[in-house]
Amino acid sequence: MIKKIFVVVSLFLFHNLVYGVDINDALKYLEENSLNIKIITRVVDEQGLTIWNANMSKITISGKSVKVKLQGVNILVITDITPYIRYDNTILLVSQGEVWIGSSESDEMNHYSTIKSLPVSMGESALFFPLGVIKAVDRKIYNIELEIQVNPNNRDSGE
Repeated sequence: MIKKIFVVVSLFLFHNLVYGVDINDALKYLEENSLNIKIITRVVDEQGLTIWNANMSKITISGKSVKVKLQGVNILVITDITPYIRYDNTILLVSQGEVWIGSSESDEMNHYSTIKSLPVSMGESALFFPLGVIKAVDRKIYNIELEIQVNPNNRDSGE
């Protein structure tokens, strides 16, 4: 984390020296244009009941992804969520999922990937299913869903 902050500050300082941009203006721009991504991750059973959930909130900017990683027995799910601010101030929300699934009978892992994009308004919730949506089957099945909401990062709002 400190390394990332150092890189960002170094880039601003370099940009300031080369282009004569005031660092305070650049930092003010970042603060005014940062986004707060709220993610509720749920594991849902075949009746639609939530059996596990977790909340997270990350600050980012347009075009910079936020990573969600879920690891369990014989499964690994990594999702990158990237918001892009569009010309009309709506968000193009891009979610890319990588899933590795194994079984207890074998050392073999299966890999699946998906990418979805959806235009949303600020504050609107969108659902992403990195495993897809599994319908009724003869055995107990769980779905993973991510509820994603993008808001302006307004420090004065108490969020």
